[in-house]
Amino acid sequence: MSSTSTFTTRSYDEDCMKAAIAQSQVAVEEGCMPFGAVLVDDAGNILAAAHNCSAASSKRGGKGDVTRHAEVELVRKMGALDNIDGKDKTKCTIYASTEPCVMCAGAIYWSGVSRVVYGCSSEELEQTLSGPGGFDIPVERLYQMGRPGMRKMNIVGPLLAKEAMDVHRASGVWCKPITTNNDNGKHTNQDIETERSLLQSGLGAAPATRDFQVPVISMSTQDDDDDETILANQLWDAARTVGFFTVVDHGIPLELIQQAFAVSADFFSNQTREEKEEQSPFAKELNSGYEYFTQVRPSTGTADQKESLQVTARQGVMEGRWPPEKFQDTATQLLEHAHKLANRILTLLEKDACPLNEAGTLAKSHTLWAPDGQCTLRFLHYPPMEPETAKQLTTPDEQGKIHWRAGPHTDWDNVTLLFQQPGQAGLECCSNPHDTTKGERRWTPIDPVEGGIAINIGDMLARWSDGRLYSNLHRVRMPTVEECTPPSSRYSIAYFAQSDKATVIRSKEGEDPITAGDYILSRIRSNFES
Repeated sequence: MSSTSTFTTRSYDEDCMKAAIAQSQVAVEEGCMPFGAVLVDDAGNILAAAHNCSAASSKRGGKGDVTRHAEVELVRKMGALDNIDGKDKTKCTIYASTEPCVMCAGAIYWSGVSRVVYGCSSEELEQTLSGPGGFDIPVERLYQMGRPGMRKMNIVGPLLAKEAMDVHRASGVWCKPITTNNDNGKHTNQDIETERSLLQSGLGAAPATRDFQVPVISMSTQDDDDDETILANQLWDAARTVGFFTVVDHGIPLELIQQAFAVSADFFSNQTREEKEEQSPFAKELNSGYEYFTQVRPSTGTADQKESLQVTARQGVMEGRWPPEKFQDTATQLLEHAHKLANRILTLLEKDACPLNEAGTLAKSHTLWAPDGQCTLRFLHYPPMEPETAKQLTTPDEQGKIHWRAGPHTDWDNVTLLFQQPGQAGLECCSNPHDTTKGERRWTPIDPVEGGIAINIGDMLARWSDGRLYSNLHRVRMPTVEECTPPSSRYSIAYFAQSDKATVIRSKEGEDPITAGDYILSRIRSNFES
């Protein structure tokens, strides 16, 4: 791409970003750290290009001149450019293959450039390859910290994050340090093996019966201490026996729940798959964005028959991933209400589940929109299915595998709040998970209750409670032939209360602790395949 190339296509930003990523590859070939950047004017002309200087990193044999980053090198070049004289620098854009660090962000601001587009985020690089230890603040947040009157900065990203990360991976310069004294994979594998062993016990092919009914519990206590104690005992009994219960009188407005389902149906049903992917691109390492039939359970080996939009309530993650119009406002309101309810449930369970905890520890470990927050809201759509298709997918293939709308699994979080719609059945959990007799375990339906929310305990809280609470297998079965006549969609919305990344989960006695961030990241990597 020449320095005079002009971009007039819809992929303007992508073309410019490819030039920045190409610079990061040049850096690798020259023995430098894999960072690149280009300066582009408002007509689409590349005015200058730069990459990390060989002097920047002692890690690659340089002198350790920490100012020789790609973006700073680019700013230095700007001063010598004849073709920038007379141009309005505020209309220029710097494209950086990786989100600029604090130093580079400052240099960009003082250069006069007002628009920054970056490839992969510094957070993704840290989580995936480099590990913690850098002095990185999300660039958009950094610019928002300025005093009143500061020039407005326009930040776009991540863009072509996979391509940018591919250069980092191929460079071989990163070796992520261990953040806790454990083998993170060990924790993940234990939970996956638990799923497998339960399914192999005969549960996988077991029918659903109505011999057991998941408890329905009212959260209304009239601010009475005795009522709170009774409620805590009801939640505890359900959580430690079956790990599932439905709550009513929970305080979340029904109108808000209905509005959330309305914007969900509009997003999933009124756009093509390509439009949804463009609006809300999925980033696996961030666990955020739109997915289509991509989640493959290690316990089953088959892809879930669903599409989903994951809203990750972490600072900066949803930039460029929000659907338009009412969706963001509705999702944000529902997140706040669900967060409050989840914290109340965790507080009521904590005394018995984690007796050594200081009161409120569980609730305080969840922070919405914090830099290391991990709570998520997932909008789910199970597309309508013709009767013959449903029959075919529930018939075992040559390997004996069948399909589910959502395969049998446990959740990774502390607690899950699942919003369902009346008349849209399919969710089932193991009704007698503590029965170790082979062939005796059964599934039971968790039918939607008008105004109710299905709650289940996740792996994270089961570990934190030293196994006192139970994280139970559940699934969404395929629709019956009758339910496919006529074909109809199933919608649900799940809130996952996941502790902030730096939170240390003290596991069972004799086991090493693990941070919540490491645990969730390892589960993401093991449970999703492209």
